[in-house]
Amino acid sequence: MKRELTYRAVLEAFSARRPDQKVWILARPYAPRLIAAVLMSLVISGLNGAIAWLIKPAMDLVFIERRHEFLIYLPTGAFALYALRGGADAVQSYLMQTAAFKMVRDLRNVLFSTILDMPASEIARRRSGDFVSRIINDITILSRILSDSSKTILVQVPSMIVLTGVAIYRRWDLALLSFTLLPFIALITRFLSKYARRKRREVQGILSVLTHRIQEAVTGIKVVKIFGMQGVKSQQFQRENLIHYRKNARLVRLKEMSQYVSEILAGVSVALILGYGGRLVIAGEITSGDFFSILTAIIMAFTPMKKLGSSYTALVEALGVLDRIEELFAIPIEPADGKRVPKLVDGIRFDKVSFHYPGHIEEVLRELTFTIPRGRITAIVGQSGAGKSTLADLIPRFLDPTSGQILWDGICLSDLDLPGLRRSIAVVSQDIILFSDTVRENIAAGRTEATFEDIERAARAAQAHDFIQKLPDGYDTVLTERGLNLSGGQRQRIAIARAILKDPEFLILDEATSALDTVSEKAVQEALSHATTNRTTLVIAHRLSTIVEADQIVVMDRGRIIATGTHEELLEQDPIYREMYATWKDREETGVLIAS
Repeated sequence: MKRELTYRAVLEAFSARRPDQKVWILARPYAPRLIAAVLMSLVISGLNGAIAWLIKPAMDLVFIERRHEFLIYLPTGAFALYALRGGADAVQSYLMQTAAFKMVRDLRNVLFSTILDMPASEIARRRSGDFVSRIINDITILSRILSDSSKTILVQVPSMIVLTGVAIYRRWDLALLSFTLLPFIALITRFLSKYARRKRREVQGILSVLTHRIQEAVTGIKVVKIFGMQGVKSQQFQRENLIHYRKNARLVRLKEMSQYVSEILAGVSVALILGYGGRLVIAGEITSGDFFSILTAIIMAFTPMKKLGSSYTALVEALGVLDRIEELFAIPIEPADGKRVPKLVDGIRFDKVSFHYPGHIEEVLRELTFTIPRGRITAIVGQSGAGKSTLADLIPRFLDPTSGQILWDGICLSDLDLPGLRRSIAVVSQDIILFSDTVRENIAAGRTEATFEDIERAARAAQAHDFIQKLPDGYDTVLTERGLNLSGGQRQRIAIARAILKDPEFLILDEATSALDTVSEKAVQEALSHATTNRTTLVIAHRLSTIVEADQIVVMDRGRIIATGTHEELLEQDPIYREMYATWKDREETGVLIAS
């Protein structure tokens, strides 16, 4: 039976009140390894106790009673005990670390899938580096709960109990004297750990900012260079990196202070044992073997105590990181249910649709009411900032209206099955996103079951086949990040091929030919004419030819619809469209692209 962490288990963990409950639920799938690790820890604890226990007979027999024949057994016995303890420790450590690795693997899988299921609007509101930091850095630190802190607790707690039992059995008053300072160690550790938890959250927060800065600089390197921003960006990164260093340094100081206090108090305890125990040996109340057995047990017991203090601090730190991961799971994911999406018969209707972005009062779209008829091409035109792209984002529900509704044959989009809705839609935008996969995989993104013949047919329709064949490995050429080893026109033609292969019921072209030269555009326009035949299409127009050939043109200005009609009707009836058309025609005749 395959054991792994599921989304349901993660939600259950984060709904628990206490941190220990959260950690247990997250670790529960790996219980067999953890149980085996616990058994190994008990073996280690027993061997630690045996080492301390055997000090008395060894000392008394060999050095007090001078039975030197037993001397030969001391090295052999010591070697055997340490070899067994080392082996048990290695097995226990392997079990704990692999359990931690499994949790990291599964939690990253769940978190990544959860991010993909979040609304696009929620993802857009956050820095991409923040997501990367939480998936990579935060979860790695969280793994310390199992690999380091939990390992220490499982081994050292039983060891401390066994060793304390040995010391008390040998001489209870001497043992209790040495442990009088334990409450002070516990109180100081608890106080510093709470502070460390808050500091760890701050460290991880600034680390996510640094991750974002790196991504931002790498993806926007052309802008950075052309505007000479290297110095500005470098100083910005150095400033934030310095903040990260200082916060990390404070965190280290806290942990080392906790260690130092533990060392001081341990030293005081050992001093008390040496002083009081030495007097007992001199007075003849205990033997040298008793004394060294107690001393060994207590010194060995203080080692786990100090480790427990450090582990507790690390554990509390990790729980601070757990809070950051929990914040992402608090974001609601997109609904996966709803009515089956029917074949479009009449069209898509906007009914008094308004929209404003979260945190902004001004509306980007204001009470839009119009219909996109089935099987027809509807063009949206308007100056930059009119709200055209925002309107297009509402149909696949990358955004949802703040008021009004969008109807698919009379059914509100919010009532439809969202994955089914998006399967019915393809989008080709000006900002082309290609993945670091082969050309073949990028074209087949919307239809992974497509045959190579289907992929090649779509590429030919998008006028992409010829340049693909000239690539080093043809259709198996691996693209770099965002497909930047292709020209802008080549990237757009692959995106158009991807849309053609998907064969959607509804096609959105958001300035889809903006990066093409005139020759390429003519070829692609022919392909798009074939792709849009009898297909419901929404075009955010960039070229005059696209606007003129549309069945319906919607003119927008400052988030409102100011006119609707065919090209001829708008030329005759609407002065604003007439002026826009004259400007566009003049620009196209002089070879200047339309800036919409």
